[in-house]
Formats: sequence, C-alpha cells, structure tokens
Amino acid sequence: MRMQVIFGILLIFTQASMEPTTTADNSTQSHDGLLFQDPVVCRFNESSQCYVALGQRLHLQMPLEDGFELKITDKTSTTHLILKYRKHQSNPPKPNHPRWQFIKDYKTMILTSAERSDSGTYTLETFDANGNTKGSYTLQLNIEAMVSSVKVWYSCLCAEVTKVQCSADGDNLRFIWIANLSTLTQLGNAHSTFLLDKNHQGNINCNVENHVSRDRRTIELHPCSDQEDL
Repeated sequence: MRMQVIFGILLIFTQASMEPTTTADNSTQSHDGLLFQDPVVCRFNESSQCYVALGQRLHLQMPLEDGFELKITDKTSTTHLILKYRKHQSNPPKPNHPRWQFIKDYKTMILTSAERSDSGTYTLETFDANGNTKGSYTLQLNIEAMVSSVKVWYSCLCAEVTKVQCSADGDNLRFIWIANLSTLTQLGNAHSTFLLDKNHQGNINCNVENHVSRDRRTIELHPCSDQEDL
C-alpha cells in the first residue's frame, strides 16, 4: 500500500472497494447541486467540450448560416445524421432523432432529457446559400450522472491512527478533503480514504464533485483511545 505524508498529519491512500467498519453518526451534509443552470446552453463556436447532467435539458445553438448538417459519432465510432437544414426550405426540417427538437427561428437544437447514449462527438458542417462548404465545427458532448449519496465515516486503527473514508455515487468523481486548513485532491470511482495521526481532531470535510455537480459532507473526529485499538 502506497502512503504519503501531507503536512506531517495526513497519510493518504486510495482504494477501489469499501472496507466494513463502524459508521460514525455525527456527520452533516450540504447539497451544492448542479454547476450549470437548466437548460445547459452549448455553442459550437465557443468550446470543444460540453458537459450535461444525466436527465438535464440541453440547448445546442447553431451558427447563423444558410445551411448546415449536424452529425454525431457515438462511442461505437458510428456516425449518424441528426439534422440537415437549408434556409430556403419551406417547412422546418425534423431531426432524425426523436428526442431532439429544432427551433428554426432561434437556430437551436433542444434535447429535452440527456441520456448516456447522447455522449459523443458532434460535427457541424456549414454551407452558404449556393451549397458551398463554409466551415466545420466539432463539439464533444459528455453526459455525467450527478454526485449523490455522499457518506463519510471514520474508525480507529489504533490509539495513534484514525482512518477516514468517504463514498459517493456519480460519474468521474473527484474527492477533495479539507483538514486543518490543508487540502488534498484524489480521483476515484466511488471511494476515497486517508489516515490521520493522533494530533488531528475537529472537523473533516469531504467534498465530491465532477463536471456537472458537487456535494459535500462534514464529520467531527474524536480522539481514539487505547480500548479502540484494532
């Protein structure tokens, strides 16, 4: 097991699975929620990445061009045509995907409820009034589950060492521990752990976040006694 001393107090390690232990019940939780308001608005000419929470609404704004074709290349490397638009069309075109809507007046594609299958690389080719190619844009759309079910607890390994653990649900989680005004960041699938020596008492904050949301929980540590040695 690899360990690292942080500010002379924290001994850090990360593990993939949760070990059985006694759960402390003196923790408090704060909900920060989504990082972006609903709906999320993404544009092809602003950024190459777009993050949307699972189930959230997305507004994808198109450039003001005479024509465009919108395609998606999914995680299986399969490319699908979503919409073909030409300004001279008498009737607004309908997207090939039933969950997408196209608002012609605002040149906006609307996804009412994002699903994991919507993740992929979106390519937009634009055309002038004569059908000549003007440009091409690429946008990576990432759908992530929100951070939820954050739990934090601790156990005494011996009178000298306390093990603190934090778990959460969600995608691409990042755990940020705050103790004694020191901050430590760990990446993990669902679980993060660190060790404290006997000099540490007081509150420990476990902040969990990903690209679309964040949540946190605080627990108060009490000294370990010799009777609690494992």
